[in-house]
Amino acid sequence: MRLRSLKQLLAAASALSAPERIVIIGSSSLLPDNPTLGEADQPLEQSYDTDLIITPMDDETAAILAESIGQQSAFAKRHGYYADILRPVMAETLPAGWESRLHPVEGFDYVFALDIYDLALVKLMVGRAKDLELLRALIGRKLLDLDRLSRHYQSVPLGERDAIAAGRNLTLLCRELNLQ
Repeated sequence: MRLRSLKQLLAAASALSAPERIVIIGSSSLLPDNPTLGEADQPLEQSYDTDLIITPMDDETAAILAESIGQQSAFAKRHGYYADILRPVMAETLPAGWESRLHPVEGFDYVFALDIYDLALVKLMVGRAKDLELLRALIGRKLLDLDRLSRHYQSVPLGERDAIAAGRNLTLLCRELNLQ
């Protein structure tokens, strides 16, 4: 996904929902501060969706957004990218204190992007191959510092299951990257 595509989705979501706040929480949250990540041969080149938490949100608005800019929408078929509209309850899965670390998105007074270290922590908790590959790419491009990520992991309270998964994946990354 490219930054201009993300901004087009944000504008469409805004026009359809009159939001008080939009938070970008997935990998596309990296684009406002690092737009080149969506360019050719970059980690987000093959990303076709953006995860948005829009508040306020009700069932009718969610249905309108899904139909208009969601995965099965005419918008997605025409442009090749779409928005995953997430319920505000999804914020409960984010690391404690995440709201205090949000980054404003230029051009939108009410749109914020998840901090790169909070995103990295979520990716460590989920631990899919594509999540760990993204973290390797961010570390390799010096956008993410492994020592700072380790400190962030240690300082943010996590549930037991999330802490174990994140710790296991962080250890794996540390081993891999210290051997190279």
